Amino acid sequence: MSNLTRKTIVIVLLELGLACISIFRFGQVFNGDLYELYYGYFGDVQIPFAAYFLLSINEESISFLRPWLVKFGIVFLVMTTSEMAQFFGVELFGVTFDPYDILAYGLGVTLAVLVDVKIFARYLSFWNVSEPGLSEFEEL
Repeated sequence: MSNLTRKTIVIVLLELGLACISIFRFGQVFNGDLYELYYGYFGDVQIPFAAYFLLSINEESISFLRPWLVKFGIVFLVMTTSEMAQFFGVELFGVTFDPYDILAYGLGVTLAVLVDVKIFARYLSFWNVSEPGLSEFEEL
């Protein structure tokens, strides 16, 4: 099995796990303000987290996606652009502008970078596509 196949399997399982959290409504375990916070912002953390890893699948064929900072920038820019469009009345991925959504997007994509660089790259030997030492963004 190739490294790309292994990486794709891990990402698909990760994406399925994230989908299950939403499908099975795990947020119902919370009460009061925590319940409102979860349902107000969990998706805003979850979606950029998932999008970051979807971009990671393409690293082998699209080399400019290999540095984590590029994937971070693309995901954060798309999500923030959507939120700013809502501010001006354009409905892209939602209808209501909330500046805290932008913070949640940043948190989600930052968590994805940490999982990518500090966990997957360190503990999964097949994770890194680029050769060691070639990426100036390797260190976080």
